[in-house]
Amino acid sequence: MSTDTILNILDNKIMLLDGGFGTQLQLAGYSGLADLACLERPDIVAQIHERYLEAGSDFIETNSFSANAISLEGHGRAAEAYDIALAAARIARQAADKYTALTPGKPRFVVGSMGPTSKSATLAPLMDDPVTPEDFENAYYDQARGLVNGGADVLMLETMVDALNVRLGLNAIKKVADEKGVDVPVMVSLSLTDSFGRLLSGESVEELYAQIKGENLLSIGLNCSMGAELMYPFIENLSRIAETRVSVHPNAGLPNAAGGYDETPQMFAAYMAKMLQAGLVNIAGGCCGTTPEHIKLLAEVAEGCAPRKI
Repeated sequence: MSTDTILNILDNKIMLLDGGFGTQLQLAGYSGLADLACLERPDIVAQIHERYLEAGSDFIETNSFSANAISLEGHGRAAEAYDIALAAARIARQAADKYTALTPGKPRFVVGSMGPTSKSATLAPLMDDPVTPEDFENAYYDQARGLVNGGADVLMLETMVDALNVRLGLNAIKKVADEKGVDVPVMVSLSLTDSFGRLLSGESVEELYAQIKGENLLSIGLNCSMGAELMYPFIENLSRIAETRVSVHPNAGLPNAAGGYDETPQMFAAYMAKMLQAGLVNIAGGCCGTTPEHIKLLAEVAEGCAPRKI
C-alpha cells in the first residue's frame, strides 16, 4: 500500500505496533537466534505475527532485528543477512495481507525492523575494533534491500543507541530507495541508556533529533529502555519538539532479577493510557516483555484517544 494510505490513517487515529517477539518465539519452543527462525521455522514466525494482528496491531514488525552482517558475524551467518531479511519481510507481508483481506476497513502494514547492530559506530575506534563506517552502511544496506524486496511498507531503525549508527542507517535506506526508485517511509526509534535521557554515544534525544529532522521521517520515537511510566517525561519532551509523528513502544516495565518482565497487560495499558490521553503520540506498541495480550488492551485504550497533532 502507498505511503499516502498510511499518512491518511495516521491523521485520524493512533496506529498500533505489535509487541515483543523473542520471548514469543521461546514460548513457541524455538531456542535459536531469533532472526534465524525466519529460515528455520517460518511457521512459528507467521503464527506470532497473526496473534498480534488478531490483537489489533496495524503494523507488524519483521523478525529481522539482527539480520545484518555485523550482528550475524559472531554466529557465522553474516553471508545470510539479506536472505534472512527477505524471508522475514515475506512472512510478515503474507500475514498482513491475510488480515487486510479479512478486515478491509482496517488495512495492516509491515514494518521492516532494523536494530542497532551489535556494535557502536562511535565507540568502535576507541575500542580498536576494525569495523568501519562503511561496514555499518553496507550491513544496513543489505538488510534494508532484503526488507524492501520482501514487501515491507516502512523501515524502522529501532532501539538505536548511537547517533552515528542512525545516520549510517539512514544513508543506506536512502541508497536502496534511490536504486529502486521507490518511496521508503522511515521510522527512527531511540533507546535511552541512562536516566538523563542520553544515548550511548552521548547525545540527548533532542540533540540527535536536531541532526536528522531534515530527513522527512515518518516518525521519531523511543522504545525499549524502560517501561511506559518512566518513559513518560522523555516522550513528553520529544512530543514538544518533534516536527513529525511520535512513536513509542516501551518494555513491560524494568527487568526483574531473573531478566523477565512483571508488568501485566493491565498495568502496561494503564501506563500507556496516560501518554495516549495526553495526546503525545501517533504510533504505539510494546517492546521487551509485552505480549499479544498487552497489545489487545492497548488497542482498547487507543480506541478512545486522538492522535498527537503535528
